[in-house]
Amino acid sequence: MKKFLALALAVLMILTTLAFASCGKKNADFVATDAADLLKEDFGIGVKKGSPELLAAVNAVVDKWVADGTMAKYEDYYTKLSEFAEDTTGDVAKPDANGLKVTWDFGAATEAITVYTESGFAPFEFVYDGAVVGLDIAIMSEVAVNMGKKIVVKDVVFDTIPTSVQNDAGLAVAAAGLTITAERAEKMDFSNVYYSSTLVIVSAKKDPITSVKDLAGKKVGVQQGTSGDIIITAAKGDGYSYKTENDAGEEITVTVKAEGAEPKQYEKYAMALADLKAGRIDAILMDKLPALTMLSAAD
Repeated sequence: MKKFLALALAVLMILTTLAFASCGKKNADFVATDAADLLKEDFGIGVKKGSPELLAAVNAVVDKWVADGTMAKYEDYYTKLSEFAEDTTGDVAKPDANGLKVTWDFGAATEAITVYTESGFAPFEFVYDGAVVGLDIAIMSEVAVNMGKKIVVKDVVFDTIPTSVQNDAGLAVAAAGLTITAERAEKMDFSNVYYSSTLVIVSAKKDPITSVKDLAGKKVGVQQGTSGDIIITAAKGDGYSYKTENDAGEEITVTVKAEGAEPKQYEKYAMALADLKAGRIDAILMDKLPALTMLSAAD
């Protein structure tokens, strides 16, 4: 009986070892690939309709920071800070803010701007030292100080954000690396563009997936309600369409299909990455900068 138990334990240990070996892929085993059939998207802060003063204040900060290079500096700083926050090896040094304001004093302000976000989208928003920080939070903190108000950050599920802003009784914004779309503009007024992004396909470095059409028959991880979710859902059906120019400079509509693709929705990209490493999905469709930030983090 003891021999049998010993043999059973030995077999279990071997199977466990094999399971960990097959699921032990590292971030470095994956690559974020620009796809020719994915186009640039523009991010804006979504402001509750009927809030012209707030919209003007957001645009004032966005326009200034884009024009004088401050936006790019914050992007770089929060990218490095997110890498520091994710590091478990002690090899990543905490970045120097180099004069950037990274804390804001709201004084005795009593009126709040509610900032709806989803914290799994570094460098735009992520959790550091117990608080949600990032480029979007910096924008809205500066707006609040300029208006003599304070911010209250609500970390919620991504696809609930537009409706949350719409239904909020007070001043409210969506600051979540949010792509400006006609559908979302029905619920919110968008600020001027503060960042332009391209979507990428995250897949195995040894055999990268380079186009939406090549996602046919693949299991594809997306964050629920994002552009990636919308695109792959359309592509698996009637097709995902976008406008571009042909060689003659004429505007044309291109439709891309990925028949048999299986979208898998996640609340956070970290969960999608875990499934990608484990082989439960074949790819992730997401924005480029957060993808690069995610893959550069220490395992």
